[in-house]
Amino acid sequence: MVRTHNNPEVPFVSFMDTDWIQKITIKGRAPAGASRFTLFLQRGAESEPDEVAFVLDVRFNYGANTNKIVTNCKIEGVWQTEEAGECPFPFNYEENFKIKIIVEDDYFRVKVNDEEFLEYGQKLSMKSINCLRIENDVILEKVKLE
Repeated sequence: MVRTHNNPEVPFVSFMDTDWIQKITIKGRAPAGASRFTLFLQRGAESEPDEVAFVLDVRFNYGANTNKIVTNCKIEGVWQTEEAGECPFPFNYEENFKIKIIVEDDYFRVKVNDEEFLEYGQKLSMKSINCLRIENDVILEKVKLE
């Protein structure tokens, strides 16, 4: 069963059945002057859940970070060590993007604009996750769960 949300509001929250979710596709753009936008695969809909299997934080200009991608997870209420790989920064203000997250057995594979982008090893079982949350400075065109 595929679920598609067109032009959803931000923050965006959608419960999902991780027994069948294999791909998440997000289309949108960051408005001019955006600081960051963030994608969370988590348990529960709240803004500070105890369990987050995967965070993709796109930082245009946030804190000490400029044009940086940071990944992380939260286990039993404790944020783990942020990972900021040496990947390119494929996002620009006011330009459309497509992020695809593919859920594999042991990792999340992320594509941006149909290009392989990064892999993040699962540190928390995806079976315990039931929600996608997207927040901060982003305009969403489409979110597709399949």
